[in-house]
Amino acid sequence: MARATALQPQGETVSALTLAEMAAASNIIEFDSSQQRRAVVRRTHHAASRPRIDPRGVALGVCMADVVAIAAAGAASSLMQPAIHWPLDPATAMTALAVMGMILRRPQTAPGVLSQFLRRSLSRRLAEGAFRTLLPFMAAVVAVTWTLPRGDAIQAPLTHWLTMWAMAAVGGVCAVRICLSGTISYWRNRGYMRDRVAIYGTGELAQRLLDHVNEACADTVEVVGVFDDRARGRILSPDQRGLMAGNGEDLIALSRQRDIDRVLIALPHSAADRVVQIVRKLRLMPVEISLAPDQAGYNLASKEDADLDSLPLMEVHGRPLTFGQVLLKAAVDRSLATMALLIGAPLFLMVALAIKLDTRGPVFFRQNRHGFGDRVIGVYKFRTMAASSAEPNGESQSRPNDPRVTRVGRFLRHWSIDELPQLINVLRGDMSLVGPRPHAISMHVEERLNRDIVPDYAMRHHVKPGITGWAQINGFHGPVATEEALRARVRYDIEYINNWSLWFDFQIMLRTLKTVLGQRQAY
Repeated sequence: MARATALQPQGETVSALTLAEMAAASNIIEFDSSQQRRAVVRRTHHAASRPRIDPRGVALGVCMADVVAIAAAGAASSLMQPAIHWPLDPATAMTALAVMGMILRRPQTAPGVLSQFLRRSLSRRLAEGAFRTLLPFMAAVVAVTWTLPRGDAIQAPLTHWLTMWAMAAVGGVCAVRICLSGTISYWRNRGYMRDRVAIYGTGELAQRLLDHVNEACADTVEVVGVFDDRARGRILSPDQRGLMAGNGEDLIALSRQRDIDRVLIALPHSAADRVVQIVRKLRLMPVEISLAPDQAGYNLASKEDADLDSLPLMEVHGRPLTFGQVLLKAAVDRSLATMALLIGAPLFLMVALAIKLDTRGPVFFRQNRHGFGDRVIGVYKFRTMAASSAEPNGESQSRPNDPRVTRVGRFLRHWSIDELPQLINVLRGDMSLVGPRPHAISMHVEERLNRDIVPDYAMRHHVKPGITGWAQINGFHGPVATEEALRARVRYDIEYINNWSLWFDFQIMLRTLKTVLGQRQAY
């Protein structure tokens, strides 16, 4: 009989029950196919959904709030120093830039840093903030004293300004931390800032890991479920029975519906071959994968830091972009997309009018494609085919002299103008300007699904898909005709992900213009 899972819509968890218990339940769902499994995960997602605030975003927000308070203090103190005039003279400007450069050191955005911050008393947080704020000003005063000649006209006013700025900055940072501490503590107590962790394994090590989470970091970590391909009959305790249970496929399906921050593999390290197989399978998800410690590791855990990172975890797979890089890329994407939409508004109107005059039907076409984390997103394009030929899931690709393509559509495809509405997807956060091109969810190449041709196909979804990408500027644009072409595209996509930088994105955008102007394969 197929494994079954009973859902509890009124709660926030899914229980793994015995078959006898399931028989007495009224809301049993048995699944023996991927479609039924997705339905179960979808209902689980809605039942367990709650407001969530990323702890890394909060940690970054605290750092940025300190920076804003210090910058505001510098502007205010300069108005109180008569010798400081705007625009600033070179010596004063260089000093201010040096201070802000030291303030803008690389922010700590790891969730564990925020947890340590919140565990300290308010007085200790204020003292630490004051000390960290004063250090750059002390260094600046020493530098001014040593570099400017004694008796220089700017030395005394500059030192006085730095002193006033330091006192105002300390006051501002302390005020910010007092205001934010209450709000952050409220979010944390309500469970909005917990890391979502999945445990792979149901044996004794998994139980010890659950015990550690419940005892040490229940307010910072949410275990979304316990998964194991050998799970049946190996659930040891009521703690594990109260969690969602499933196999590796269920975990991958769940990751398409819910945000999961980390997967912890709780298996004996001696089972090396099995661990390697599991990592290869689970790395298709865009999450961090770590090995939980073996038996002795729990005795080595830090007693002072009540956090998951206090365990000696071994990271075996990480996300390709850090949290800060994701924020930077998103900020650039949305800024440039907004500018492009404003500048291109007249072109949009002309294209919409041409489509309406050419054939009946909507101006835009929305197609279901794979996005970040292998999730389904709706990608917008200008409609280039007859409305009756629309395929929302992209069962068949376009081909040369395709009779479905309209007269206006052929022109739009040749110059890639039909892709411009995807700027809306960028603003919505579904896509990026640069990234692996999103493929239709039912796309076939030589009568085979993409994931059947390339085992690591889902790894190209570890970043958001893009309007253009590294594969496109290297000649792989337009429909995918052969399995070898698909493998080549995936290789370029993974190469882009592994070597991402903001400058790399700008290079691809510039080379895209050359590719569009010179292409002859779009149809």
